[in-house]
Amino acid sequence: MNTKPDCGISLQIDDYLDLLHFAIQIKDQEWQQSLIHQLKIFQPEAEQRTPEEELWMRFDYINSKLTGLCHQIHAAHSTDERKKFEERIGLLQLQRIEVARKIKWASRR
Repeated sequence: MNTKPDCGISLQIDDYLDLLHFAIQIKDQEWQQSLIHQLKIFQPEAEQRTPEEELWMRFDYINSKLTGLCHQIHAAHSTDERKKFEERIGLLQLQRIEVARKIKWASRR
């Protein structure tokens, strides 16, 4: 259904972004496109962003996730917890590098 939800939009967008990041990790192009389409439903036509703006938003989102994970590492009670957070940070850092590369490429056009 292509209607906008009435409440919890921010949480739903976060969920879709998390799923999109996972789809990127497993390299499922079809799922990525489907999730991107769903994310666009949350955005009025007048607010459609350029691909470069979308990349910057994704870059900012990754940075906010990294910041949260860094706080969680400091609050972790065990080595296993810390390792789990460090693994997630490593994946996000790789994603951030990829997004930065795409931003750089887009800005050269």
